[in-house]
Amino acid sequence: MREGVGRDFSAEQLLGAHLAAIEKWNPSLGAFTQIYREEAIARAREPLRGPLAGVPVSIKDSLDIAGHPTVCGARFRRDTRPGADAVCVKRLRAAGAILLGKTNTPEYLMNWDTFNDVYGPTRNPWHLEYSPGGSSGGEAAAIAACMSAGGVGSDGGGSIRLPAALCGICGLKPTPGRVPATGHFPRVGHPGGLLGVVGPMARSVEDLQLLYEVIAGHNDSDPFSAPVPALPDPPEPRAGLLGDVGYSSLLPRQTERFPAFPWDKVFETWRFFFLRLNAPFIGFPTPHTAAYFDLPPPTAEEILLNLAARDALRARLLALMDRFPFLIAPVCTAPAWRTGKFPGPESIAPLTYANLLGLPALTLPVGVNDGLPVAWQLIAKPWHESALLRFAAGIEAARGAFPSATLLGHA
Repeated sequence: MREGVGRDFSAEQLLGAHLAAIEKWNPSLGAFTQIYREEAIARAREPLRGPLAGVPVSIKDSLDIAGHPTVCGARFRRDTRPGADAVCVKRLRAAGAILLGKTNTPEYLMNWDTFNDVYGPTRNPWHLEYSPGGSSGGEAAAIAACMSAGGVGSDGGGSIRLPAALCGICGLKPTPGRVPATGHFPRVGHPGGLLGVVGPMARSVEDLQLLYEVIAGHNDSDPFSAPVPALPDPPEPRAGLLGDVGYSSLLPRQTERFPAFPWDKVFETWRFFFLRLNAPFIGFPTPHTAAYFDLPPPTAEEILLNLAARDALRARLLALMDRFPFLIAPVCTAPAWRTGKFPGPESIAPLTYANLLGLPALTLPVGVNDGLPVAWQLIAKPWHESALLRFAAGIEAARGAFPSATLLGHA
């Protein structure tokens, strides 16, 4: 991404290559729901400036782009026309990026498979019968298939990191407030905004960092935003291992088993905020909120007790992380699944820890097994995104080059 426009390719040439890839692969993958071909061509002919000058990027269809629908997989939203860009979209434009279009999501983002009644399913570019994950599944598939150089997703329960892992790319869930979520649907606010964030997705850690540096930064419109500077790296890059992640030869030298911790309580508290609390807000049952839909809405006392439990768990974990500034964890407890066969939220429990406790986390592909990518999840203390990206870059360098989605030829 850093080397492209102005060195090897013009903006028009780079855009043309991506539009050709979209024309070839999107009919099979269903990653893009909106393609802004004419707007993108006109933009590529402008004198672009900035760190992303001429770079074609994609946007998850839960973020506003002025004049274009934010459908979020819901039939009743097909005619929405926001009047302003989401803050992260404004920042991408200001950095010189070219918007290719929007990418598919499950309805209301409430699934870990990506399909809906408006646009249908998105398929994994490594194997078309397998799921790309959700809810940023369209974004991950577009990037993995080289239809987009990178882009932006959102994550309240692994929705950036899971699709990135299943599609063999990188995805970062920042600390809440590090990247403004203004212009996201559903709106990010209390208390659910403790979980949900906007973050970058790309094929390499270097590209992930470039996108992160463009979209991160304080903005008063986001209630969680705070002008916290990049924090220094910890004195020792010791990592705590949370489970079997495979590819042990890539583990940093200073890696130890993390002490026992009530991760089951973390998952159950996340489940309260993400599923139980969202069920009445959405207004109709979704595949994973249906069990809560007919229950009375949570009381103020229940919400306060769960907030207190969340804060106690967070304080306890951060104290342990003084010794282990980085955590290495599985992405999920089940193997990749075929489209529509998601094994249930319990399988992605390791992803929910960073959501509930407000930690930055990213997924990094480390290998390929049975023709499908395998990834690790890397976690750091709040506001330590820069240190986390450097930590990930070291592991990526030890891993070496990662293959592209090689099974596109089966489309």
